[in-house]
Amino acid sequence: MNIQQAKYEIIRTFRAYTARRDDGEYRISPDKQRPILLIGPPGIGKTAIMRQIAEETGAGLVAYSMTHHTRQSAIGLPFISRRDYGGREYSVTEYTMSEIVASIYDYMAATGKTAGILFLDEINCVSETLAPVMLQLLQNKTFGTHRLPPDWMIVAAGNPPEYNKSVRELDMATLDRVKNMDIAADLSVWQAYALRQNIHPVIRTYLTVYPEHFYNITDSDRGRLFVTARGWEDLSCILLSYEEEGESVDEEFFLQYLQHDEIARSFALYYDLFRHFSGEGSLADRLASDPEKLASFSATECMAAAAMLFNPIRSAGRERFEAMRTLERREEQLRPALAECDFEDEMKKDAYFRARRGELDVRAAHGVIRPEEEFRERRVLDTLERDAGSWLKSGKSEPFSVYERRLIDEERTRLDAEAKRILADIGEAYRVLELCPRGRSALLYLTTDLGGDEALSELLRDYECEPWLRYGRELLKEE
Repeated sequence: MNIQQAKYEIIRTFRAYTARRDDGEYRISPDKQRPILLIGPPGIGKTAIMRQIAEETGAGLVAYSMTHHTRQSAIGLPFISRRDYGGREYSVTEYTMSEIVASIYDYMAATGKTAGILFLDEINCVSETLAPVMLQLLQNKTFGTHRLPPDWMIVAAGNPPEYNKSVRELDMATLDRVKNMDIAADLSVWQAYALRQNIHPVIRTYLTVYPEHFYNITDSDRGRLFVTARGWEDLSCILLSYEEEGESVDEEFFLQYLQHDEIARSFALYYDLFRHFSGEGSLADRLASDPEKLASFSATECMAAAAMLFNPIRSAGRERFEAMRTLERREEQLRPALAECDFEDEMKKDAYFRARRGELDVRAAHGVIRPEEEFRERRVLDTLERDAGSWLKSGKSEPFSVYERRLIDEERTRLDAEAKRILADIGEAYRVLELCPRGRSALLYLTTDLGGDEALSELLRDYECEPWLRYGRELLKEE
């Protein structure tokens, strides 16, 4: 299965394991709740989907890499205590609390989340002394004498032996106690993820042209050469940062992330082509002004041009999308703010916003609000506080509710104009690529990316865009 299928199967399993009947008993008895074992090549996204699962289900998540643990940290340290047996006192060995189990209880206390997932990475790379402890854990959800809290599920992950020399083969007794999932690389799944995660468009289009370079492992006389999904994502992060700083890159730089000479060289050439389209002014205008050059473009050059045309459209679309979400939240917050705060009293106004930010700090500290939501909430508070200050300075010629709603309407008008400008840029991108005789694949790539981006797909639902609808229909027919 691919990583996306594994993600949804884990979600289904978590919900099934935590479901209870009307009498309060588990639908699936805890002794029948098998831990999940994910086995797949490195860098494929096993850890990433665990974070996504926690966000989407609201489950807690505690993660450990088992290569960093010893038997003592897993089951606790031994100590001597005294106990009475048959009227006589004896010295017995007990154990301190397992570090891993304790971390779950600490997490529950900090976040209030009583159900969750314990994610144990590199489970098949544990030391020989820790292996029996892992078998015990998979059998009955205990580390030594310490049991995991109720409603906590175990997901373990590891690499196949061909990818890691320190891997220990799991025996049949262990495999017979887990829900086993073998994960394979899948470019189409990663491309959808890459679009949501703002992966550099040059990487996404390059892998569209060269899909065999997405996850590639080759044995050579110099050892193993490889490129993984993790490598592409990490390369995207630093490449975007370097471009903002105006830093140059070369083939040696790409080899730091794409540890395969041939693929790094190929990508370096493609990136040079991508950068060739950069320059002052509108790329669409510059390309359209030279139709002869467009007519000579290869299919690969068309893909690079499509990526460059899409990049500013995506950035503008996401900026508008976030501004729209902030505006909607601002409208939602205005009514309770008017009910709870006397904006005419500056001291009460300051106290209100101070209290709201304090509440937000607590939620952020306990991990019960996502970073993007926290950022949006802070922007809304800053905007309302700024507007309230401006209203006080203006002499309060109208109620604050009227003043603020007028500002909200002005912002909505601005965002409507921005949507029409983005639509015009989308139309220009289609017009340019239609001038390329070999631009068919690039046109379909642009159509797919426009529809796959959350911000732009929302805009295209609200405003008509004829070329996107036309090529979308053609794409559906081909599929």
